[in-house]
Amino acid sequence: MTRLLPGVCLVLLSATPAFAQRWRTLDASRQLREVTPISVRVEYAAGKLDLAPSTSPLLYHVNLRYDADRTEPLVRFDTVARSLAIGLRAHGKWHRGDAEENTMVAELSRELPMDLALELGAAKGDLRLGGLRLRRFSLKGGAAELNLDFDQPNPERIGTFGLDVGAADVTVRRGGNARAEAINVNVGAGALDYDLAGAWTGDVDVSANVAVGSFMLRVPADAGVQVSTRTFLVSFDKAGLQKRGDAWYSPGYERAERRVRVNLNAVIGEFELIRR
Repeated sequence: MTRLLPGVCLVLLSATPAFAQRWRTLDASRQLREVTPISVRVEYAAGKLDLAPSTSPLLYHVNLRYDADRTEPLVRFDTVARSLAIGLRAHGKWHRGDAEENTMVAELSRELPMDLALELGAAKGDLRLGGLRLRRFSLKGGAAELNLDFDQPNPERIGTFGLDVGAADVTVRRGGNARAEAINVNVGAGALDYDLAGAWTGDVDVSANVAVGSFMLRVPADAGVQVSTRTFLVSFDKAGLQKRGDAWYSPGYERAERRVRVNLNAVIGEFELIRR
């Protein structure tokens, strides 16, 4: 007999096999019993992903539909370490079209401070992160297509916001609402479009390493901008910026109430700065 921890709800259903695939559905949740900080890791091999803050008094709620012949679900909570791992792991080979039929809809509590790490493979997803109390954030994406939206200001202050997009295509909307002190970016052969719109104050340091991909940074017009570059076969539009020493500055940089300092290392990739 399977025994579950108190507060955990787990439902596993088996679907009719088709084309040598065994589709199954898993639904898991846990009641929110305390608001001490938690570490969350989302590991998702392939398929469609939807992540958002919870609207109910739950620590988490996860619904998965997956191919049991090629993948296995991951739902594990450590009460002592205060860590949660959710997602879908691969244990076989698949065709990309088959993998896209995997789906995960996950909700996380907005009531407690959280360190959130995402490790995503061939995923297509909408991640609505506004309202979560994020203290740390990291994303590693393989061949993913992702939209991250901070539609509400983060109640916490993120020390480091890390993005390793590999061959992924990632868009960050209203990223200023993440309230990150430092943004570390690694772009391999992928593309990153990062919008710093939102309610943030002070200074933000952006460190970017770009190989053969592209990085577009959108900065509010009222923010001061400093750009330092070490590039090879890479240039960017410096319209409106002034050269001082080894860096480029926007007019009135020192007087701006909020400022962005960009340190760019690029080889053959593209960098575009948009101020508006």
